[in-house]
Amino acid sequence: MKALYMESPDQYGMTDQPIPKPLDDEVLIRVHKAGLCHSDIIIRSGKADHVLYPFIPGHEFAGVIETTGKQVCHLQSGDRVTVHTILACGLCPACRRGDNASCENYDELGSRRNGGFAEYCTVPARWVFKVADHLSFEEAALTEPLANACAAVRVCDIQEGDRVVIIGPGPIGLLAIQVARLNHPASIVLVGTRQARLAQGLKMGATHTINIREENAQDQLVDLLENKGADVVLECAGTPSALPLALDIAGRNCRIGIEGSMDIEESIPIYPRRILVNAMHLIGICGWRTEDFTRALSLMTDGKVEVKQIITQIYSLDGWEQAFDMATKQKDDSIKVELSMT
Repeated sequence: MKALYMESPDQYGMTDQPIPKPLDDEVLIRVHKAGLCHSDIIIRSGKADHVLYPFIPGHEFAGVIETTGKQVCHLQSGDRVTVHTILACGLCPACRRGDNASCENYDELGSRRNGGFAEYCTVPARWVFKVADHLSFEEAALTEPLANACAAVRVCDIQEGDRVVIIGPGPIGLLAIQVARLNHPASIVLVGTRQARLAQGLKMGATHTINIREENAQDQLVDLLENKGADVVLECAGTPSALPLALDIAGRNCRIGIEGSMDIEESIPIYPRRILVNAMHLIGICGWRTEDFTRALSLMTDGKVEVKQIITQIYSLDGWEQAFDMATKQKDDSIKVELSMT
């Protein structure tokens, strides 16, 4: 089978791999579509510190079950499925309290074991979820990024009447708009630098957008927040300027969710007095729980969240280099790039 393969930090490319055989508790999935995530770009650069070499990348994917292991009873060949790519042990203290995102023994498809940037992938059956017939594989592949958005909204406890600011109109930020609006906040202000993505944010439910590069942008933001500051800020940009902006616009008791991924070397100044006086809550959002994944799938199935709006390009697996170029060098023209294996 064709697969993108990473032998070491400086070796990434197309290879021919044997089709894997599922263990008794696994299924073999014929991958149809796989999303390209920012973490996949970091992995390709060789700078990822959470991976185990060698492996096949890809942690956002969907497809059809080809065969099942002997112990698998609830799934069968031909089932259309998406994959819960965080493989939690279920036994450690974190898992036993329901926080499988903090599993002490976690495994992950696409970083620590073979993932979905291939024609086939084996997955433990317990982490495979059926997809409704009316959902496309393009949509089903985005269950994982939508789970990230669900986690951000859940952790920051967005409530009715809240003034919400989302910094960063990337895939997670745009999806978080749709999830957040289900909780009926008073406003959702999307902040970014790319006008096309900000315009997309309005279509997805943002009440206002601010291009932070424009003159007096921060003053406009203060006015939109009625000089009271934000109740919730979701920092989804992962840039050095995003978190300082979040701290500047935070109101009293503001919940600031840090979802964007910054380079490990980057740092920003913090003023503890300001955090103390305004009783701010700084919350790191790393990963998602099974409840977020299943909610994401339900929201798509029920039509409450529309993910097709952010899928801008689909390339064949052979065109993976063009896909990466689009995602990294042409961000004004792309939001979510996917690979097609069929």
